[in-house]
Amino acid sequence: MSEIETDLIYCGKNLEVLADFPEDCVDLIYADPPFFSNKNYEIIWGNGAELEAFGNRWKGGINVYIEWMKESIYQCWRVLKRTGSMYLHCDWHTGHRLRVMMDEIFGENNFQNEIIWHYGLDGSSRTRWQRKHGTIFSIPNPENGHLIRLWFRLLLEK
Repeated sequence: MSEIETDLIYCGKNLEVLADFPEDCVDLIYADPPFFSNKNYEIIWGNGAELEAFGNRWKGGINVYIEWMKESIYQCWRVLKRTGSMYLHCDWHTGHRLRVMMDEIFGENNFQNEIIWHYGLDGSSRTRWQRKHGTIFSIPNPENGHLIRLWFRLLLEK
């Protein structure tokens, strides 16, 4: 694919979608991959007539998951413009490993920040601290700082 359609959101498995993209062609990437929870999920959609089931289990464990993610994030890096920004949503299961992997791919000096997405106060445990947040790692180009300010403004207006 020599040119991509613009002003739209591409949804799908990134290795399949990005395979046809040329290098340095995307301004913004938000990745929300499976979280390595080692659980199976069933979700009932809409009026309850449709059941969606998916697994978040990885044969071979964490190392297989990280290698799969590395291939995916590398493709994101390949298509991201030098003036572009990337956000990776993850949780406590793999966030620390994904941060190191992103430093390897993007360079450790390109990491800007992590955004903590807190999602509730209910529930507690007597054996560990609550796990009530997700993490979004941001690697924007300094020239695109407006993306971060715009995003926080949108979150605060809800």
